Amino acid sequence: MTTETDASAPRQRNARGEGDRLRTDLLEAAAELMAEHGTIEGISLRAVARRAGVSATAVYRHFDDHTQLLRESIQFCWSNFLDMLAAAQEGATDPFDAFERSGFGYATFAAEHQGQYRVMFSNRIRLVGDTSSIADATFQILVDEVTGMLDVLGDDRDPQFVAVQVHTWIHGIVDLIGCHPEMAWPPIEQQLDGLRHALGLLRPDERPVGTPDE
Repeated sequence: MTTETDASAPRQRNARGEGDRLRTDLLEAAAELMAEHGTIEGISLRAVARRAGVSATAVYRHFDDHTQLLRESIQFCWSNFLDMLAAAQEGATDPFDAFERSGFGYATFAAEHQGQYRVMFSNRIRLVGDTSSIADATFQILVDEVTGMLDVLGDDRDPQFVAVQVHTWIHGIVDLIGCHPEMAWPPIEQQLDGLRHALGLLRPDERPVGTPDE
């Protein structure tokens, strides 16, 4: 009879120095389960171990209990997202370039890590000791970019408010694409360019002739 712990093929024992790889695999497995369930209810340590292809005993070598595992998995998702945005900005020549690069990085993360993205933005998952600090850090990247663009344009709009507009817009784009990938969506670059035009976040030399200065 198949049990909960042997339902998956057993994982090969990690070679010396590969313990961190197992820890990452467990964090990814927990994120996948949270994304699928939309909640932490019913996601046991054994279920995470089974998804990762290891025994429950192996999980206890890295986490005290399933609550710690799930909490750190959410932090893991946010850290990956923050790293993606930071990497996307590298080499940017001005705030407009940084904005375009990080926008594409955002969309790339949502496409390549759909489960992690849902854990952060689409699922109603709450644990004691939340991730507000690192979530705020990711949003601050956008606020700083918007602040830089508005300064160049002499635009007195509230950067925080404009950043919220940007985020709700881009989240809508990537969430719809993720939910309905079969549809003939315009290229993500084209959609992000439409966002810039709609919100007036254009370089001075991109503005239509005759546009009054702010």
